Amino acid sequence: MNTQRTIVAASLATAFLAPAACAADEVQSVVVTTQSRKQLAQDVPMTMQVISSRDIQAVGAKDLADLNGYIPGLTVDAIEPTQPSFGIRGVQTGDFGIATDSPVGIYVDGIYTGKTGGALMNFIDVQHIEVVKGPQGTLFGRNSAAGAIAITSNEPVYKEEAEASVKLGRFGRADANVMINAPVSDSTAVRIAAVRNGSEGWADNTATGKKSGGDKDWATRVSLRQDFDAAKVILSWEHERMEQYGRPAFGVVKNPALPLGGYRGVYDAAYVANFVNPLEAPLSNDQQGSEGREFNGATLRVEAPLAGMTFNSTTGWRRFNTHDLTDNDGTARPDLHLNTQDAKRARSFQQEFKLSGQTAKLDWVAGLSFYHNNEHQRAGAYVTTGTLDTLSRFAGGQPNFAMLFGGLAAAGLPGISADTVFPWDENQDSDVRARSASIYGDTIWHLTPQTNATVGLRYSRDEKRMTWHVPARVSPQLDDFLNRFGPLAGLNASSFPSNVIFNTAAELAALPVTREKAWTDWSPRLVLDHKLNQDTLLFTSLSRGYQAGGFNVFTPPNPASPTSTGRDPSFSPEKMTNFEAGVKLSLPKLDAMINASLFAYKFKNLQDIQLYSVGTIPTYNVITSDQKAHGLDVDGRIHLSPRVALFGGFEYIDQNYTRYQRLDADGHVALDLSGQPVGTPRLTAMAGVNLNWETERGRASVNLQGTHATAQRCNSDTAALECLRTATLKTGTATSKFDLRVGWDSPDSRYGVALIVNNVFDQRYVLSLAGQTKQYGAPYSNITPPRTIGVEFRAGM
Repeated sequence: MNTQRTIVAASLATAFLAPAACAADEVQSVVVTTQSRKQLAQDVPMTMQVISSRDIQAVGAKDLADLNGYIPGLTVDAIEPTQPSFGIRGVQTGDFGIATDSPVGIYVDGIYTGKTGGALMNFIDVQHIEVVKGPQGTLFGRNSAAGAIAITSNEPVYKEEAEASVKLGRFGRADANVMINAPVSDSTAVRIAAVRNGSEGWADNTATGKKSGGDKDWATRVSLRQDFDAAKVILSWEHERMEQYGRPAFGVVKNPALPLGGYRGVYDAAYVANFVNPLEAPLSNDQQGSEGREFNGATLRVEAPLAGMTFNSTTGWRRFNTHDLTDNDGTARPDLHLNTQDAKRARSFQQEFKLSGQTAKLDWVAGLSFYHNNEHQRAGAYVTTGTLDTLSRFAGGQPNFAMLFGGLAAAGLPGISADTVFPWDENQDSDVRARSASIYGDTIWHLTPQTNATVGLRYSRDEKRMTWHVPARVSPQLDDFLNRFGPLAGLNASSFPSNVIFNTAAELAALPVTREKAWTDWSPRLVLDHKLNQDTLLFTSLSRGYQAGGFNVFTPPNPASPTSTGRDPSFSPEKMTNFEAGVKLSLPKLDAMINASLFAYKFKNLQDIQLYSVGTIPTYNVITSDQKAHGLDVDGRIHLSPRVALFGGFEYIDQNYTRYQRLDADGHVALDLSGQPVGTPRLTAMAGVNLNWETERGRASVNLQGTHATAQRCNSDTAALECLRTATLKTGTATSKFDLRVGWDSPDSRYGVALIVNNVFDQRYVLSLAGQTKQYGAPYSNITPPRTIGVEFRAGM
């Protein structure tokens, strides 16, 4: 165990991104557990990259979102951190409902974190991160159809350690980290770590006078280690609390002279020519918004010898509450006022038992896994009567509020005019109970000393029970007004619809409705690998991933219809079949390494959610599609000298739909994207250089690294907005970003100082034109933040 611990400690500084303190004579050997075994990364016949704690430090990352782009092919959308989205090799879903899952599994110390409020957490004393591309159904189980991200924390050790750092920077940035490790006895050790991150924000909201785009959270972890002869028990508890303003939404329809009536369902040249550039226009959100989370989790890990084998038990308990209130029109225009609320609370429990062993011919692992999750979601849409008029929500001769109020004003009602508005709030409540169980086995068969065959298989069963409830709108001021003065116009509150936005209220207001369903799956993998020599590994694999089926949270079934004949809100599981062939090559004489792999996959039933009109009113609908892709992954590094290291990587991918159809209200095909691009850029890449040299009083280092992605590949559905090209506004363009770290450390590395610059060249981009109001010609945009500069002070013992 001590020998392996030494290997781990020595190897972490040589992970993929090459970091700040590499030496030419260090052995490039990173120990990972991707295959449920401790192996050197260069011996694992899979496409994967490893991010070390030094890599995280090099870019000043506080969570996975800050590493976006540095693993080509991995995308992390964390504009709203309580609704993150992860994608690998172009497979990503935009659904924020609780009844679907992500195709990328996120695991923290072996515990599955889901895809909602608990998926994107602060880095707290992280040892390393393993990003595995391609289906991982056999080893990781459900919801890793496109790949998996495994985060490993540092364990308590039997020596006194302490570290602390403070980072101060632009936009009121103030971050702090502290870690204390201490042995309590010869067999007991404790480790305590805490982080605090915060900034005021980089965007001035002219409507509220406050700043937006900032963050504020803190987290802590306490770990206790107890050794019993050859057995090891680690118990950890983690707490996190976040409370910050909602994300900024930059509207592009800001010209008061531009009436939305100019939009006729098509973003033609005449209409989009009036858009303003959000990179140059001020932020004006009438709702400042708020986003928060309170998270608690406990993990118990046991490792012990058992009859010549190794027994592992991992138990995890998680609970969190989140809320996310945001401006969804991007303006302060009273005729566009739309705020949305997404609030969740979740309780989950996971248990995994694993046995592993080795013989001269076999290296095997087998296990049982159980996962239970109960989650509640409240989705809210808060508008005004003026918004409903603008969006033309009423149909079939329903009253128009502006005409109503104008008529009453003309009749002499004081304090009322055609511009009068009243609040109109709607909510939808959803509950899901998910249960999952699986049994799996994976065996490496040593055919010869140089050749291995790996065979794995997992059986999974998933059950979900979904409940919907859509109560009637809440608009007491409007109802009171109509009851008092409506008779003057021959109207009363009942003349208006119960709900407009969540328009299923007529079906569900009286009583919640429930549906449940179960799915099963077999996920196999077959791998062949061969070592040509000590430094060259060839491998090929065929594997399948599985993601459980689910329900459309935002399109409830009709409770008046039997389950078998009513509107079915469920959809089938996702399945991905992937073929891969690769090489892992070390070049000791050049002090270099390079990894490359070719891949091709077919993906069935990708679960996504989109807002579009089936009838007269836009609703969120789950779309399932089939996709295929092929591509190439490459990463490598080389030490030109003991003081200079180069590193980089790229992913080329060609991804297209093989099936994508959107139906209209009559069941006819309204949109067919089959054969068209999904949208993933063809090329994503990263590269960098690390320089380090001795000084009279310590060691200096410079780490410069950058990312690049080619332009988005748009199809006939997304080209209008996501690949927009006007004189003032461009979207879907190629993007680049560079980060710099210049540091100095004392000779014994006990303290140091560093200058960290993110987005060195202040490159800004419009990420998207989206939002609920885009259906009516009023999209808002998300834009990348400006350059940030910070100074970090570090001390340790």
